[in-house]
Amino acid sequence: MKKLILLLSVILAFSACEKDPDMERLEDDYLVYTNHDSKTNFKILQTFYLPSRILIISDDETSTYLDEETTESILSAYTENMEERGYRLTYNKTEADLGIQISYIQSNRFFAGHNTGQWWWQYPSYWTPDYWGNWKEWHYPFETNYSYNTNSFLIEMVNLHPIQAVSNLLPVVWNSYLTGFKTGTRHIDLRLLTKAIRQSFEQSPYLTNH
Repeated sequence: MKKLILLLSVILAFSACEKDPDMERLEDDYLVYTNHDSKTNFKILQTFYLPSRILIISDDETSTYLDEETTESILSAYTENMEERGYRLTYNKTEADLGIQISYIQSNRFFAGHNTGQWWWQYPSYWTPDYWGNWKEWHYPFETNYSYNTNSFLIEMVNLHPIQAVSNLLPVVWNSYLTGFKTGTRHIDLRLLTKAIRQSFEQSPYLTNH
C-alpha cells in the first residue's frame, strides 16, 4: 500500500505506512509517521544504544549537533519509551542489539531511496562505518521514499547484529518521521516533541520484546 500526503510544498510517501496525520494540526503539533521491516522479530532483540549527540542536517557540510539540554531531553524520552517496551539501555554500542540514530532537519533537502544508504547530497558522515563499526553504510529492507520539511526529526533504528547482512549494509528496521510543527522555523517545543515520540511508539505495537 502506498500513500501520498501533501505537506505544504513537500511530498511525503511511505509504503505500508501506519498512520495518517490530521492535517488541521499541521502547525500546532508534530505529525508522526512510522514504518518498519515486517521481517524483523523485535521480541528477540534485547538491548539498545543511543548516541550522545543528535546530528543536525543543514547546508553545512561539517557535522553539527543540537545543544546539550535539548539533546538530553530527547534521549531521555527515547530511553523511557524503549525501556517501557522491555528493552535495556547499554552504554557499550558493541554489545547493543539496536542502535537509534536521531537527526534534526534544519534545512530543506531532498531524499528518495529504496534499499539504499545514500540519503542527502553532501550529507555529513556521522552515521558512517566509523561510528557503527565494520559496515559500509545502512539500507532500508522496506520501501521508503520521501522528502521532508525543516524543523523535523528523522529517527532510524538499525539492527547492529543482523542474522543476514546484505553486502555488509546495516539494516534499518524501524524509522520515524516527526514533522509539521512550525515548519520553516527552528523552534523546538520539547513538550510536544516528547508527546510525538511517545505517539511514534504507540503506533508501533510490534516494537516490543515482551
